[in-house]
Amino acid sequence: MVEQSFEVEGVKATLRATEPPASTTDAWARVPVVYLHVFEGDGADVWQRLREGGEQPIALVAIAPKSWDNDLTPWPSPPVFRGGRPYEGAAAAQLDLLEREIMPQAEALLAQHGMVPSFSALAGYSLAGLFAAWAATQSSAFERVASVSGSLWYPDFVKYVAGNRPKPAVQRAYFSLGDAEPHTRNRAMRSVLEDTRQVAGRFEQAGVVTRFELNSGNHFVDEDLRTARGIRWLLDDGTNAAPAD
Repeated sequence: MVEQSFEVEGVKATLRATEPPASTTDAWARVPVVYLHVFEGDGADVWQRLREGGEQPIALVAIAPKSWDNDLTPWPSPPVFRGGRPYEGAAAAQLDLLEREIMPQAEALLAQHGMVPSFSALAGYSLAGLFAAWAATQSSAFERVASVSGSLWYPDFVKYVAGNRPKPAVQRAYFSLGDAEPHTRNRAMRSVLEDTRQVAGRFEQAGVVTRFELNSGNHFVDEDLRTARGIRWLLDDGTNAAPAD
């Protein structure tokens, strides 16, 4: 297994990848590369879950943003928690850093081990799931995106997606939510189920192969397992694709 960390402008990224088969006859092994923003840690928990699902070749790049609340939100917004700070909405800068620095460095490291991307995907949980869905409307760098328990309740996001289609490069999109997540005391987040359904529906209407799933539990249950489940769906051959509910 390949495992290597690097830092770009104060942002740490950790690349993990399965080694190419020793018997390969190609000069380069093609592997899907999944970029995953993480709240804490280096993505080891999600990587372990992915490996439990089989030996399918994959590269996972876990990215720890400098500010979770600010770097993954698409525009400024007041806080939704009592005593919280406003969201600064610096996602555009984070996306630029991802495309300009992080992705090229990750691909260079893969090349050192004889690997090139077969496609690039973007995945995330919570605010990182919001970032993934938003980035799909902004960037052509990703063919597949996963918004796992995504914060699609974010103010004006449903309205934004209604007027901003995913880029034509986006082929598949995965959305999921815990079935208890709408039953929150936080008024701003109670609409998350309907918001997620609407966003998934917009992706489907745009011709993206889209799947929406409900998991058991609230927002803080099985984060690594749910994330790995979404990534695995992105990696399959599309035979399990289903319309958004």
